[in-house]
Amino acid sequence: MAKLPYKIDTNINLATAPKGKIPFIEYQGKLISDSTLIIEMLKQKEGIDLDEGLSPSERAISLAFRRMLKENIYWGIGDIRFNVAENWQIYREMLANFLPMIPAAELQPILESIRDNFCSQMYGHGMGRHSREEIFLITSADFQALSDFLADKPFFMGDKPTTVDATLYAYVGNTIKPPFQSPIIDYVLQLSNLCQHYERMTQLFFSDGEITY
Repeated sequence: MAKLPYKIDTNINLATAPKGKIPFIEYQGKLISDSTLIIEMLKQKEGIDLDEGLSPSERAISLAFRRMLKENIYWGIGDIRFNVAENWQIYREMLANFLPMIPAAELQPILESIRDNFCSQMYGHGMGRHSREEIFLITSADFQALSDFLADKPFFMGDKPTTVDATLYAYVGNTIKPPFQSPIIDYVLQLSNLCQHYERMTQLFFSDGEITY
């Protein structure tokens, strides 16, 4: 969206992640972690602001919805992947593809440790203390709020995509596109404007098909 040249390195050692999480980037020889901090750094270093033209109140709304996606919906998506047994079997194989250098005998305990760590974090956050039905109620209400605000606009803030569209795109895509089963997924698939927003963003920015979940 910012028209900055970049390269995706799928062979990078995830152990080098500066905060032990993805995403992170290498910029001018320095590793920088966390999408929010990466965006703020690029705004300063490259002088690019995708939210230029938004009013202070619009920027506040954008920030609030981005926080909702990243701090609440995130855990609902994680519950789908890690806590539903059938989905975990699929997701475990997907994760294994990112760790081809680890021998199979050592890999499975590592993957189970990743799962246990996520579930522990989810419990600490509070979402993991809820039942599956309660997680559905919380997460579906968040997605409904996004759909209600988007309404019939092409993009979240109007006719032009901004930072919140990038965040929304990532979270909707990671909900509806991987081969998992969940009432949350079924709910989002019924929110046609969110699904259309996803397709619109794909055509604009990823028409070459370079998308990985």
